[in-house]
Amino acid sequence: MILNEQPPNLLQIQMAGMRPQFDTLFPWSPDFYNPSGVDIPADIMIHEAVHIRQQGKNPQAWWDKYILDKGFRLEQELEANKWQYKFICKIKKDRNERARALVAIARNMAGAVYGNMITTNKAIEEIKKLTTF
Repeated sequence: MILNEQPPNLLQIQMAGMRPQFDTLFPWSPDFYNPSGVDIPADIMIHEAVHIRQQGKNPQAWWDKYILDKGFRLEQELEANKWQYKFICKIKKDRNERARALVAIARNMAGAVYGNMITTNKAIEEIKKLTTF
């Protein structure tokens, strides 16, 4: 279910140095928090569905680790971004469109949303390394 409200742990997320944007989604298995109520593109739903799977039946434990452990957060985001990029590559056949999408995903991953835990270039490298066609 998609809930158009703030997630229960927003303050903890912010206190950990992450800066969610206006349209940031928050997975909380089996639901998604969509505070802004914006339409969710298919590739973002793929990304968030990976997090729902990662959380299993204990989203609180996943979030606790995600907030406190930057290495875990990076690992989780790399997997979600890999699947998001794979989906984009299935629907976009143009190399330039794919490249722009990869850069956008990597910039987001490298930004304040996730606590600036990786550089954009490193994110591109890691996503590409995980993505095989």
